[in-house]
Amino acid sequence: MRFALSPLMTIVISIASASANAELLPAPPGSDAREIARLAEDTLRSARTILEAEMTVVSPRLSNPRVVRFRSWEERDTKQSMIRISKPPKDAGTGFLKIESNLWMFVPRVERTIRIPPSMMLQSWMGSDMTNDDLVKESSTLDDYDHRLLGIDNALEGNPGLSAYVVEYLPHEDAPVVWGKITAWIELEHGTPLQQDFYDEDGQLMRRMRFSDIRAVGERQVPHHWSMVPLDKEGHSTTIAIEEIVFDAEIPADIFTKRNLRKARR
Repeated sequence: MRFALSPLMTIVISIASASANAELLPAPPGSDAREIARLAEDTLRSARTILEAEMTVVSPRLSNPRVVRFRSWEERDTKQSMIRISKPPKDAGTGFLKIESNLWMFVPRVERTIRIPPSMMLQSWMGSDMTNDDLVKESSTLDDYDHRLLGIDNALEGNPGLSAYVVEYLPHEDAPVVWGKITAWIELEHGTPLQQDFYDEDGQLMRRMRFSDIRAVGERQVPHHWSMVPLDKEGHSTTIAIEEIVFDAEIPADIFTKRNLRKARR
């Protein structure tokens, strides 16, 4: 799941582009940008993944941070995912079901299932800086983008001591993508994602995701703290703290059904 689930993030932002080629070291001969991108995606996702996390939303409009606790199930190959909210109490039982590019929301207080139309895909998810499109992840960072290796960064802010490949993702002309370009920092040894910068079609840097608190989960080195900051919204941030993540999990088939979606769990 990318909350695009990629899942789903409060940090200090440096507006200057850290991908300036003059600041990067050359990558070793034979380095494959697409393979590096695949390793980063595989670090956060498996064929079937279960995740429990807490999201904290900070905004000038909120007197206190908004805390949302949720559990998610994802089946990668079939492009299905399910998210169930357990906190705050007023939203407990709310569910989101994604089947390929379709997204439904169940609101337990009115016992109603709503299909979220394409026109609402860029709206905020649960009041956060994530969007409904981040949940659906209709586009593939592997299949819908060309990948270019810019070099190696040995001084990435937020993860001292780690070196990272810097990979540029450029969308195919007809790809169903939101962003004009993505620049990703991917740790050299394990393929762990460390940072992603998202640009609009005019080349303007719009938001930055940083990953930290890296822990071993089986053979993976998984970041357990994700931080998203929109650069066009002063004082806004969304952080996700992963409490548990299970890769290659056993997930019953009926999890990804509208009937299950309507079973509010409080």
